[in-house]
Amino acid sequence: MSFKRDDMLDTYLLETSQILEELQTVVLKYKDEPAFPEDAVDEIFRHMHTMKGSAGFMMFEQLNALAHKTEDVFFYIREHKPEGVNQKDLVALVLKVSDFIQGELDRLSEGEVADTDSGALIEELDEFLKHISKDDAEDERKASSGASTQIYIAPKDTKASHYFQIYITYTRDTKLANVHAYKVVHALKGVAEEIKYSPSTILSDEKSSDEILDQGFKILLKSHSPKKKIDEIVSAGYETRSISIIEIDASRFKAGFKLFGVDAPIAAKQTEVATEYVPGDFVVHADAPGGGKVLAKDSAAAKSKSNHVNIEVSQMDKLSDLIMKLVSAEKKLSDDKTAEKVKKLTGDIQDIVMNMRLVPMTNIFLRMNRIIFEASRKMDKDIECSIIGDEVRADRGIVEHIADPLMHMVRNSADHGIEPSSVREAAGKPAKGKITLKAEIKNGELLVSVSDDGAGLNREKILNKAKEKGLTDKNRKDSDYTDEEVWKFITLPGFSTNANITEFSGRGVGMDVVVTSIEQIGGTLDITSKAGKGSTMTMRFPL
Repeated sequence: MSFKRDDMLDTYLLETSQILEELQTVVLKYKDEPAFPEDAVDEIFRHMHTMKGSAGFMMFEQLNALAHKTEDVFFYIREHKPEGVNQKDLVALVLKVSDFIQGELDRLSEGEVADTDSGALIEELDEFLKHISKDDAEDERKASSGASTQIYIAPKDTKASHYFQIYITYTRDTKLANVHAYKVVHALKGVAEEIKYSPSTILSDEKSSDEILDQGFKILLKSHSPKKKIDEIVSAGYETRSISIIEIDASRFKAGFKLFGVDAPIAAKQTEVATEYVPGDFVVHADAPGGGKVLAKDSAAAKSKSNHVNIEVSQMDKLSDLIMKLVSAEKKLSDDKTAEKVKKLTGDIQDIVMNMRLVPMTNIFLRMNRIIFEASRKMDKDIECSIIGDEVRADRGIVEHIADPLMHMVRNSADHGIEPSSVREAAGKPAKGKITLKAEIKNGELLVSVSDDGAGLNREKILNKAKEKGLTDKNRKDSDYTDEEVWKFITLPGFSTNANITEFSGRGVGMDVVVTSIEQIGGTLDITSKAGKGSTMTMRFPL
């Protein structure tokens, strides 16, 4: 199925990207802890639940299945609190899921289809789930799976649960009956433990509107709320002709729509259109044939939506260019009063446009934190990441441009700066190394730095290498060179003191490329270092 770059897809891409940022933030926050605290488990579960629903709504089956399986893992952790869960393996697994989803978002952004097979990653998640749940959880999953190929460990029924059969009909002249049906489902989300509906294709197939007009809209609802509350919600308006709500037992609910309509009286009620609907509330959950889709209730109240909107950068650039032309034109006005008013207006608009281009450092620092986590695992080093000033906002062009040089500096710190734990302890230092990412606005400049508490740069080694390459002045002694002069040698093309190429640095991208990249947008690089204490590399950009 192909999708156009319409508003719904743009909304999906924006909202899912934001969720992935939040997901990685909470996961990396607890990467060095023994386990996720309960509130973090709840938050991760909610993020996966939301992505599962929105992927199902957009009919991205592979993404839906992957989010669904990840949700299973955190549901089990939340409900059973298993001991001995390998935290770093769990963090790495969630980050792999995040990478997969981000890759699909990138494909969609390029006009491709999100159809990459997620089966291998789902198998990894399933193996992890089996490992932490052992035999009893395996039996529970088998029992709860039924005919489904997607396993979901559902909460056990409680005496407080109620089951309802809801039947709604619409007048023959109702336009977009499928959308009105969706509004009912959306309204019931706040009280639903589980909800099924038929037809199940109310927003993916326009023909479902005719089916609803001919046969009515059927809903099976499981909820803690009493019938009176359900009646209030469903009767709140949606251009219905008649509504029937009857309470049924659990077995009838589980039977799906086979017994729907048996002894179901209909009470006519006149209603009208209600609230707006938004994408991202559906859940594709394979059930018995004809079982429809399933929407499970979030475990916590939904957060209020952001007032941010998605703006194409090209459109923002055009607006910026127009403002500059307007500023130029107003200078030519001869009427002083008019010129003053226009000047104030253009100045205000220019400030707003400039602020629109500002983005926080949060996302780029989050990516660096991720790199540090991967480096610590693969190099068998214990490294923590400290972030300062991620709320600092800078021009989008600068933030996007510094991603590569920042990544190279972070890799260098992890690979060559931070020593192995045994070496650090022998030197009287904490076994765990630290890399600090910092952003600040100071004296009219944006400063972005990477600091580590590692071994520091080796002055003697750098000078010897510089001599071999003929970079030093033969008339100057080693002691004549300041530290700043010595550190600048490592930014020259082809300069490296490392004999071995590793996975994280020494890939043919030297510090000279980093400096060139920084200078292309008007920045400079400062380097400070102290033997045994660590190094700091600071990028400076004028504002």
